[in-house]
Amino acid sequence: METNSTYYTDLIIRYFSGEASPGDILELEAWVTADATHRDVFREYQKTWQLLDSTKTIASAELDHEWAVLKSKIVNRKSSIVNRKSSIVNRQSSIVNPKSEIRNLKSEIVNRKSKIVAWSLRAAAVFILLAIPAFLLFHFLASPIENQLAAGNEVKEYTLPDGTVVTLNAGAVLSCPSKFSGNSRNVMLEGTAWFEVAHDKAKPFIIASGNARIQVVGTSFFVNTHTLSNTKEIILASGKVKVYYENNPSKMSFLSPGDKAELTANGNAIITTSNEDANYLAWKTKHMVFCNTRLNEVVALLIQVYHTNILISDNRLSDSRITATFDKQSLESVLNVLKATLDLQIRNTGAGIELSGRGSN
Repeated sequence: METNSTYYTDLIIRYFSGEASPGDILELEAWVTADATHRDVFREYQKTWQLLDSTKTIASAELDHEWAVLKSKIVNRKSSIVNRKSSIVNRQSSIVNPKSEIRNLKSEIVNRKSKIVAWSLRAAAVFILLAIPAFLLFHFLASPIENQLAAGNEVKEYTLPDGTVVTLNAGAVLSCPSKFSGNSRNVMLEGTAWFEVAHDKAKPFIIASGNARIQVVGTSFFVNTHTLSNTKEIILASGKVKVYYENNPSKMSFLSPGDKAELTANGNAIITTSNEDANYLAWKTKHMVFCNTRLNEVVALLIQVYHTNILISDNRLSDSRITATFDKQSLESVLNVLKATLDLQIRNTGAGIELSGRGSN
């Protein structure tokens, strides 16, 4: 069976002209539902056919008017012929048969109708041939569609059109075009993400979050737009990064690997320091290092990594300290280590996992 576009174009035309068989209709339905692009093509033909119907209506109205005019001519001609017939009986051989004249007039009307209908159909056919390619050209060359990539309740990894790899933490949303155009690659981020940006010196990669802007060429870095202190945080692993505010691009900070930048909530300061947080990527790697770390800090990180609510039942436990390293272990394994090390009791409640006990300092 043919599967090219011409075949389905003929099938669509047969459908709208009422000439499609039940088998044709089933085949067309399967083709339309198989791909969003097919549905768009079908809709464009539908619009074109509706326009053709309206054109036929207009043409019909014009034909009706012309018929009325010609009909009036026929009546007048009949009257004239009758009058002439009475006065020229002796010249019957030279008189044109009235019925013959009427037939000629009717033939003229039919010919005019045929010409108008034929013109309408030709115009509609030309419109279809021009409209469909124009629609497809617009579909593929118009401004790129904006996509929203979301992580939902788990960590998700996406590859962008330029080859950049983005890992989104739970709850994060990245808005980006279906393809990058222009002189830069622009995206918008809400939440926490890790970027491995594909190198393209001619097109810098720019991340927007509110008034904050992060500009890179080919770089690996961490971004958190929702910190507990209501700042935006960038930690650079490799490459170079420019950080600035959209309303003040001349005042920017340059980061080197290992640097951390914090952009304040009021949008007027960029604080650059060395990154001291060994666990900033634990949500992605599940690699955690604790060195004499307070239990409440450990629990806060576990909540981020495992997306589970964990409660400390007694505030006195919060200051309990732990030193341990975990690498891609399950939450159950981590809690068992805490239980054994700090002499804790662990139980599941309706509100989450509850930690209780005397603790150890």
